[in-house]
Amino acid sequence: MPNITIGTITIPYTIEERPRRQHPAIQIDAQKRVTVLLPPDYGLKEIEPLLHRKARWILKHLNSTQPLPSVPLKEFVTGEEFLLRGQLLRMKVQRQDKPPQVILEGRQILVTVPYIPSPQQPILVRELLTTWYQQEAQCLLPERIDLYSPIVGAAPARLKIAEYKSRWGFCRDDGLIALNWRIVQAPLSVIDYVIVHELTHRRYPHHRQTFWEAVRVILSDFETRKQWLRDHGAELGW
Repeated sequence: MPNITIGTITIPYTIEERPRRQHPAIQIDAQKRVTVLLPPDYGLKEIEPLLHRKARWILKHLNSTQPLPSVPLKEFVTGEEFLLRGQLLRMKVQRQDKPPQVILEGRQILVTVPYIPSPQQPILVRELLTTWYQQEAQCLLPERIDLYSPIVGAAPARLKIAEYKSRWGFCRDDGLIALNWRIVQAPLSVIDYVIVHELTHRRYPHHRQTFWEAVRVILSDFETRKQWLRDHGAELGW
C-alpha cells in the first residue's frame, strides 16, 4: 500500500480507478482510510502532489467518526467548476496568441493562455485564477467591511487581504483585521459572517458568550453560516 508523509505523519492510502470520473478526488471514511479516486489513465506520478495540496484537509479530518464527502482535486482544465460568492462557475481554457487573462462571462470563467507546452498550462491557469480571485477579494471585502463597520460599531485600524493556511480571518490587538482572499468563493452570507466575526473582535477580543451574543444581534443565523464553512471550507483550498 502506498503512503504519503505529511510533516512527521505517514499516512497510507489506496488508489481506486473509477471509469466515470472526470477528475481525481480524495475520500476518507469512518475507519480513517484514505482513498484516492482516479479517472481512467490518470498519471500515478501526479497523486502525491495532489495529496500534498490537500494535506491540511486530510490531517483535519482523519479523526472524523463519520464518512466524509470526497474532495475534488483541481486539474485547472476546461470544464472544472469554481465558486465565486457561492455561485458555481464553469471554467473554459482557450489557447490564443495574446496576453493571458481571466474574464467572467455570465457563469463562465474564460481563461486565455498562450501556446505553451501542455504540462505547463495547468500551472499558468492556476496562477492566473489565483491573481483574479485576489483582485475580486480586494474589491469585495473592503466594501463589506465598510457596510458592516457602522452596524457593528467598530472598524479596522488597517485591513490586510492575503492567503492564510488555516484561518479565514483574524483581528489583532493593534486593530489590524486580516481576511483570507479565498473567502470570496463562499456565499455572500458566509463572507458577511467572517467579516462581522472579525469586526466584533474589535469590541470583544475573545470568544466568550458576550462575543457570540454581539454577533447574534447582527446575524441571528450565524451558526448556519459558520456551519457552511465547516462543511465546505475544504472546497475553497485549491
